[in-house]
Amino acid sequence: MKKIFGTLVLLLSLAVSAQIPNSTIPLTKELADIKKRNVLVVAMNKKDNPPFYSGEGDDLRGIDVDIARRVAKVLGVPVEFRRDAESFAEVVEQVRAGKADMAASKLSVTDPRLLTVRFSTPYVKLKQAMIINRLWLSQNSNGREVYQVIREFDGRLSFIKSSSYDTFARINFPKAMYVPETDWTIIINKVTEGTVAAAYRDEFEIKKILFERSEAAISTKTVTISDSFDNIAVAVRPESVHLLAIVNYVIANDFNNLDVKKLMARYQADTSKK
Repeated sequence: MKKIFGTLVLLLSLAVSAQIPNSTIPLTKELADIKKRNVLVVAMNKKDNPPFYSGEGDDLRGIDVDIARRVAKVLGVPVEFRRDAESFAEVVEQVRAGKADMAASKLSVTDPRLLTVRFSTPYVKLKQAMIINRLWLSQNSNGREVYQVIREFDGRLSFIKSSSYDTFARINFPKAMYVPETDWTIIINKVTEGTVAAAYRDEFEIKKILFERSEAAISTKTVTISDSFDNIAVAVRPESVHLLAIVNYVIANDFNNLDVKKLMARYQADTSKK
């Protein structure tokens, strides 16, 4: 009986001690630096992108905001969102240059980015997609199926400048005439007007167009590219192995079942709060 009681006491003491942070445990340099500064700096694009991030100050919200705050909670420090990046490429550069500890900004994994930063396990996996001007499609199909027109696409193709789709477009559509823009609304206007043949982005952003602008369906057609994917992940500096492990833990436990349907539901909820 005494042996059983002693075992229970030991297990209870271990459980209690596991809940109390031990300040004497040595930290890796990357985490020690964050703890010393007492802040986790998170890079994020300055342009809102709900439901990933939108708002400002205390009203900043979104999936990426939630991920960053959860990581900061594990570290036991406040989080500071750096939102001065003009492009997604600049978000990555801020992490690479040590101006931020991590980036949570609906950031796509691309080959060039893999050479400069480390990426977490993707927390969203989206199919790539296009929205195409119907008149252009009719005039250029020449009896071909839509998927054949897309595969051999040679029209004016627009995408967000310095984004992952700037990279994807040049790899996947070498025959296209590239028309990069900094504003997604301008891009969609050009597609509906026929100034450009198509816009290129992920399936979620394409679905949002029809939700926000139902009239766009009259002059455009949306196409999902089933064999091309866009993996969305968190980026950290190459040396931040321990921080990356924490990010992966947070994603695996709290953000591992996101899909387009859930993104749309959250998007509608977030935008309704405005």
